[in-house]
Amino acid sequence: MKNESVIYISAHQIPADPKEIPPVRARFIDFLLSLGIDDKEKEGWKLTFTEAVNNAIEHGSGDDPKKSIAVRWWSTEQSVWLETQDEGKGPEPEKTKNPSLPEDPLSEGGRGLFIIHNFSDNFVHWRNEDGYIARIGKSYPRLNNVIPQNTEMDAILDELSDCYESLSLYDRMAETLIEDERVDRFIASSLDIFMDARDYDAICIEMRKPGESPEFGWVAELRSHAAFGNLNEALWKNLEEQESISWHAETQSPSFSDAEQFSTGGVVPIYVNDKVVSLIAAAYKSKDMRIRSNDLRNLRALADIIGIALSRAVMQREQDEKKRLATEMNIATKLQHQLLPIDKKPPEIPGYDLFIRSISALEIAGDFVEVRQNSSGEYLGCIIDVMGKGVSAAILAGIFRSQFLAFSERGGKLVTFLEGANKALETQLGDATMFITAFAFKLNTSSHELSYVAAGHPPALLFRKGQKTEQLLSKGPPIGLFNEMEYAEETIRLNPMDRMLIVTDGLYEWSTNATNIYGWDAMVQWFENRRSDAPEDFWHDFYEMIVQSRTTQCIEQEDDETILILTRNPE
Repeated sequence: MKNESVIYISAHQIPADPKEIPPVRARFIDFLLSLGIDDKEKEGWKLTFTEAVNNAIEHGSGDDPKKSIAVRWWSTEQSVWLETQDEGKGPEPEKTKNPSLPEDPLSEGGRGLFIIHNFSDNFVHWRNEDGYIARIGKSYPRLNNVIPQNTEMDAILDELSDCYESLSLYDRMAETLIEDERVDRFIASSLDIFMDARDYDAICIEMRKPGESPEFGWVAELRSHAAFGNLNEALWKNLEEQESISWHAETQSPSFSDAEQFSTGGVVPIYVNDKVVSLIAAAYKSKDMRIRSNDLRNLRALADIIGIALSRAVMQREQDEKKRLATEMNIATKLQHQLLPIDKKPPEIPGYDLFIRSISALEIAGDFVEVRQNSSGEYLGCIIDVMGKGVSAAILAGIFRSQFLAFSERGGKLVTFLEGANKALETQLGDATMFITAFAFKLNTSSHELSYVAAGHPPALLFRKGQKTEQLLSKGPPIGLFNEMEYAEETIRLNPMDRMLIVTDGLYEWSTNATNIYGWDAMVQWFENRRSDAPEDFWHDFYEMIVQSRTTQCIEQEDDETILILTRNPE
């Protein structure tokens, strides 16, 4: 050191912990600014300070926070000096003579010494009984009017500074993630790291639509360093196109509603499944500061990490939902097989031919059909269509069938059965938008009288030899909608060769093409043309027509398809 009088000196004793570097470095930078050091020189000193102190912590003290290092700086009339002292032995002599930049940019060896040698014009170091001392100096003709002496070197130092800061930033983030695998705490710690590394005045994460996605709730609850307010929708859309937005008070207003106090800032989006759901914004209050491209790159890296975490949360939610639905479907299938006689063969009715087919569009059927003989020897039949899916539909059908079984045991009128079932279901359903359409009948095989009651169900078709088709209409609304309902019971007599046919809406509400459905009238006409066919042939030909239409359109079955055909045999 030249024989100059010391103008200012500052000394600090700090633990050997990298977290202690930023506050002490900030005081050193304030010292440089008080001397009139310009931005480029300041950045060079900032990088040099970080390397020198970090070497003392890492190599001299082995990252042991129980040990301490000394950091001193001072100025003379024409020089700035920085000195570190640790308890170690210092680097090997051959490494300090002609240090070079390592070929591997991630390698630690030699980079610090290379930066210090190239930036300073005076670097001396020695060992004494207390440890290792490194002293770094740089001369300036006039400290209050510093002029950069090497433009090319300044550019190199700027680039090295950016690269080093990014590497250091990611290294600290990786350590944080290893220490705590919880994503929310990792992101919160990363925001703190960014604040320390770049000396931002503010950094925060903003959600595009807070509260819309529950799995993103933890992001909205992260501790922010200040708040910027809302970003209007037009700027949100700009983020999708531009990948970043930055502002400076000299050229434009802040992008956020409450960011007037910040003179300059930058924003990067956070993507989840190619959709912008959030953003990270950082800003300075000072007009002299600028958001640089390296700031945006670093923020972009953090945004990508958060985006991956959010995407995983979305995938987990979808997987959980699929598991829930699979479990519900399994429960419903077992429940329905226990409660409803899906595979049960219809009974043999003396003097009659009974044909039943029911094909479900899903594992859980919304249709239910059953015919059984009561204690009086009469045959009770019922076909229903439950408006609903899954467990709830299976339970609803099960409740109805329990009512049907009880009715078949105790006997009585059909209207009494349907009115009782309606009241029970309406009470249990409450405000749920579910209901049942039903067609129930009772057949006396001695008198051949058939009584029926219909509740919102498609008409049954009655084919009599030599006569027009009759439609047995519903006289009341579906079951489960209104508490107090009265249904009408009608009685007809079946003659030899008469045929009654009952369907659910799946047999006529199927697509013939992209815009049209088959329809009720078309189905009735087809049935009339084939009214005398054997039930097996009748069903086979009609259903084959449906299957061919689905195959041509490459679509799945759209609804349950159920048919009941009751034919009185000839005498």
